[in-house]
Amino acid sequence: MENPFVFGEPVLGEHFINREKELKKLKNYLENQRNVIIYSPRRYGKTSLVRRALAELNELKAEYCCLFIDCYAVISERELAKKLSEQVLMHYPEKEFFEAVKRLFHGLSPKLTIKSIPEVQVEVDYNYEDDWHESFDLPKRLAEDKEMPVIVVFDEFQELGRFKNLLKVLRATFQNHQCVSYVFIGSRRHMMEWIFQSQESPFYNFGAHITLKEIPKPEFPGYIRYAFEESGILFDEKAIEEMLKLTKCHPHFTQRVCFELWYTGRRNGCVKKGDPERVLKEVISDLEDSFISVWDSLSPNQRKALLGIAKDGRDLFSGNFLRENDFKSPASVQSALRKLIERDIVSRSVKQYNVSDVFMEYWLKFRFLS
Repeated sequence: MENPFVFGEPVLGEHFINREKELKKLKNYLENQRNVIIYSPRRYGKTSLVRRALAELNELKAEYCCLFIDCYAVISERELAKKLSEQVLMHYPEKEFFEAVKRLFHGLSPKLTIKSIPEVQVEVDYNYEDDWHESFDLPKRLAEDKEMPVIVVFDEFQELGRFKNLLKVLRATFQNHQCVSYVFIGSRRHMMEWIFQSQESPFYNFGAHITLKEIPKPEFPGYIRYAFEESGILFDEKAIEEMLKLTKCHPHFTQRVCFELWYTGRRNGCVKKGDPERVLKEVISDLEDSFISVWDSLSPNQRKALLGIAKDGRDLFSGNFLRENDFKSPASVQSALRKLIERDIVSRSVKQYNVSDVFMEYWLKFRFLS
């Protein structure tokens, strides 16, 4: 029997939980050809939400050409141009490749490599910078050639901010595209906010904003109970309450703990109170090497700030916090926090700072604060 819980990859189909409000809003924006900016901490289900919206639009028989670019894997402007070009050509059958290239790539000089084993794949490359920039116009050309709307999804879009002047080039191109909607997904909130909310940024006010937060606690128990019962496993109500308290209703971490608890349930026929905490400690033990690697890379002030946040992320600039954690001034705290946020180790909410990884927060407590 297959484990019904999924983590570490986009969640689709029956595994997709809640997000009905955000899903409806996203589909409305895309149906009306609006650009959308989606951000939240990592592993909150942004990519899953977008893929679900695209799947539901497809079920409505709406015809769209969808391009999906993983910006985390983009190492240069040239690489972005290649990925975008290859995504465009995926919408043409093999027999139409060369005619499509003639129509879409006029004015460009791409190098094409077509592989037919084990399946047909096309690789595109460029030699000249002018061609890279010109290729960013391909979504518009695709929409015109196919005579249907195009949706372009940039996952982890903030990573493109590393390349000098690239955002200016993209904005200057995208703003002239008709029948093309752009979806910008990002997990580093401070960078996404600068890109789309700072008046100094080329992408200032470029689309509608959707922020994903924790899934409301009442939405989880029914899904969890049903998934376990379908496998013949009884999940005690107190154990569900215990688990959601430990995972803080974070989608990824809840799925991760449920994944391991499913095997406990298969062995014992049930999941009882105490099992979630035991499984959590086992997961943290498996991940300890990665946490140690992060810890070893931090400066003394960054370590102190991180431990302070793990204890209580409020009032980090108070006199008590400075004395208890041996900081010389609020400025030294601010400097440490800035670095931790830049590395996505810490995130900031309205009321407090948080350790971004729930499992790492528990590791810090077990290792240093017990």
